[in-house]
Amino acid sequence: MNNGLYIASFRTPLDDAKGVIMIQDQKVMGGDSGMYYVGSVSGPDNDLQVKMVVTNHDPSRLSVFGEFDKFALTLTGKREGDSYVFQGRADAAPSMRFEAVLEKAAD
Repeated sequence: MNNGLYIASFRTPLDDAKGVIMIQDQKVMGGDSGMYYVGSVSGPDNDLQVKMVVTNHDPSRLSVFGEFDKFALTLTGKREGDSYVFQGRADAAPSMRFEAVLEKAAD
């Protein structure tokens, strides 16, 4: 996955949200108004694997998974045109589907 700053749009059956994600040398860092995310990405653009830990930094805000202070998120995805599309699950809510689309904002 190319290094850069991405706008992330993500959703579960409970909610949807947007945030920013920075990819730098296979490291993932980002956040939104309630959560921050740290992890890694590996694999070629047609078979990406992402592992992140998501942590709440504002107790007045819920994640798209509900009321969890911290959880692991595992995603698989691929490049589609200028975007990256991911699906996955959180360990805190393993039966809930998660989808994300990342669009590059800056190098």
